[in-house]
Amino acid sequence: MNINRKSLSALCAAALLTSTLTPAAFAESGAKWTEETQKDGWIKVTQEGGATLGYSPDSGVTLLTVDGYAFKDLDRDGELDVYEDWREDADTRAKDLASRMSAEEIVGLMNVPATSGFEADGSDATLQNTLGETTPMSTAISEQGLRQVLSRGSSMPALNQARWNNAMQALSEQADPYGIPLQIWTDPREAYTGGLGNLALAATFDPELAKRVTQLGNSKYRALGISGLYAPQIDVATEPRWSRVDGTFGEDPALSRDMANAVISALQSTYDEEGNDLGWSDESLIAVMKHWPSDAPGEGGREAHNKYGKYNVYPGDAFQTGLIPFVDGGLNLESATGMAGAVMASYSIAYTDDESLGELVGSAFSEYKIQLLRSYGFDDVVITDSSVTAPASERFTTKDHGVEDLTVAEKDLKAIRAGVDQILASNNYGEQNDILEAYRMMAEEDGEEAAIARMRESARRILRNEFRVGIFENAYVDSAQAVKVLEESDEAFALSVAQKSVVMLKNNGNVIASGDTSEKKTVYIPMVYTPASSSMAGVTPASWGLPISEKTANRYFNVVTDTVGEPTGEADAEGQATYTVNDIIRASEDELSNCEYALFFINNPTLGSGYDKSTETYLPISLQYGEYTAKSDAVREESIAGDLVESNQETPYGVVTSYVRENRSYYGESTVAANQYELDLMLEVMEKLPEDLKTVTCVTATNAMVFSEFEAKTDAILMGFSVDKEAYLGLVAGQVEPSGLLPIQMPLDMEAVEAQLEDVPRDMECYVDADGNTYDFAFGLNWSGVIDDERVAQYNVPALTEPELQPVE
Repeated sequence: MNINRKSLSALCAAALLTSTLTPAAFAESGAKWTEETQKDGWIKVTQEGGATLGYSPDSGVTLLTVDGYAFKDLDRDGELDVYEDWREDADTRAKDLASRMSAEEIVGLMNVPATSGFEADGSDATLQNTLGETTPMSTAISEQGLRQVLSRGSSMPALNQARWNNAMQALSEQADPYGIPLQIWTDPREAYTGGLGNLALAATFDPELAKRVTQLGNSKYRALGISGLYAPQIDVATEPRWSRVDGTFGEDPALSRDMANAVISALQSTYDEEGNDLGWSDESLIAVMKHWPSDAPGEGGREAHNKYGKYNVYPGDAFQTGLIPFVDGGLNLESATGMAGAVMASYSIAYTDDESLGELVGSAFSEYKIQLLRSYGFDDVVITDSSVTAPASERFTTKDHGVEDLTVAEKDLKAIRAGVDQILASNNYGEQNDILEAYRMMAEEDGEEAAIARMRESARRILRNEFRVGIFENAYVDSAQAVKVLEESDEAFALSVAQKSVVMLKNNGNVIASGDTSEKKTVYIPMVYTPASSSMAGVTPASWGLPISEKTANRYFNVVTDTVGEPTGEADAEGQATYTVNDIIRASEDELSNCEYALFFINNPTLGSGYDKSTETYLPISLQYGEYTAKSDAVREESIAGDLVESNQETPYGVVTSYVRENRSYYGESTVAANQYELDLMLEVMEKLPEDLKTVTCVTATNAMVFSEFEAKTDAILMGFSVDKEAYLGLVAGQVEPSGLLPIQMPLDMEAVEAQLEDVPRDMECYVDADGNTYDFAFGLNWSGVIDDERVAQYNVPALTEPELQPVE
């Protein structure tokens, strides 16, 4: 039986509306659902053994009752269509809805702009185009058919984020002829997972622990209406100078594979109280694993967000190695959802002289790369990285690698033909017009039938994910509950994981050991200098201060520190003197006499970009603090990759024009870390300490680094990967035994860095410290010495070189 609620007789209406019947009478009517208007204004429908529904009373959407269950009449036709039937599987529903949609309707699914601002009360957001023009998001939804957005509102209060979701969902539900909800995406918000990043999780060598950490965030994202996450980043960090190493699971393919499997499973699968995997549900998030087929092996460590870093190179012929976490991890999950719901293509060009890895274009435009992904049986969404189709402008700012001469619509067409489904046009809300123009070009070239079939293929993939996570049934959220969920945190668990991720590299004389922790030790923590900096928010003046919260440090130790003197620097805009590096009064010898050790905090050397725009010069990217000049035999005097540039040569017969490959070598060039002052100040303090005062150095790292500049001068070294500094303190105090292992190698020196190959993991000559320990992958110390447990046995084996799974025939 299929009943249109609009056309019910008065008697039937009374039987269906719970507000007019007693519970007993309602039960006698045969209906298995009840509805209740929420404080946020939307209507919630609860069913016995059926899907929970949500809809806006102002959208025009009504309910259909079939076999006692309620269904949303999303297209308002009075019939229960296949896509409206929550009893059908996601694939069946997606095929049905996609088959109904025109190209003009589909483009609103394929374009994903990003919010550029929000109304203070969460009532609306703004979107921006490439000209800097803005439009209200409500207009883009109601008048332009937008149905996807990347939210950059993480700093907005939870209440307002939830209200914004509900307002936009009501507009989408009302404006869309099929009632398609707005899908909200976000980049990872590490605050939702205890501030723990991927490289820190990798240092635990514990995929199950990474899974538990990931699950901390699921309820927070969904409470705000977010149903998709541009994560995890699973590039194998084969190049130690790459600026995005800290977003990866390290440089071992097997560890990255297992971490990817665990994290994607945690995002997508729902687990009951007994731990049973229930697969997709309205608690799931769509995971977007990135960046296919690995963005790590940029020549010289340069990053592909820029033209000067657009080329990935394969001197070790190890292209296949980068595929392992994707193919054997994300496409072969040990959980019920089977595969990641989406894949983000990398910015980079896979460079070969013979184009054996495809045309020399960014991955989103590479038919070779996208079809390689499809060959492994992946039939879900492929999305570009941000702004790859933006109009070409300055040579080193755009990301449209290899297709700079194409119009936006032509870039969209090339990406769609390659196999891409969504364009992450972060700063171009109007790109759906370009996607529509791309469709028209495709129809003219291939015929209308083939063109609409291709568009519907992408629509099916996009919609299937939306059905999987339940937003067609209910995209609304309880704003009060969102506030409550976002306030919840398991700080003790997050801290314990952070502590597990810290690697003890050196412990000469067992400076760090278990012991009586009933009484706090007295330690000296030197103050650190922070130079002045400027940003869009304004100028931050130079300052002196403790490297960690004094309140936090005092929970673990009796802290002795320095005194800040009067500022002696130049006056600021308000006429106030500013601090200099000399405005500090260090602790006296008498104050230090009761200290058991000095505790230093330092950041790894700041990486350069590898290019000086002002001089158009390629530079080395250094992993050491001091000046580095790239002139060893290991430095390439001719780069592997480069653009073809025009060369005009005078001959007796006139000017002859040819094209030659540019040389991007940085041989002979020099660079120095922007934070060299950190090392200088630390060594200055160390040299003035009493000879018998032991030192412990806590390194906060995002990348590998050269340790020879200070290792011999300190008694103990702890290394953490962008974790809260409190994580070090429990280990130093002897309360927690160190257990972290290095997920990346530490180089002997910069010559070793130059000698390693950008595409090959774990191929670097590693640093050996004064105690004879080698800072290699999987190395770490505990109180007893070098860790040699089941984690080491599992992963400290020769690195994998290619995926186990093979393409589907």
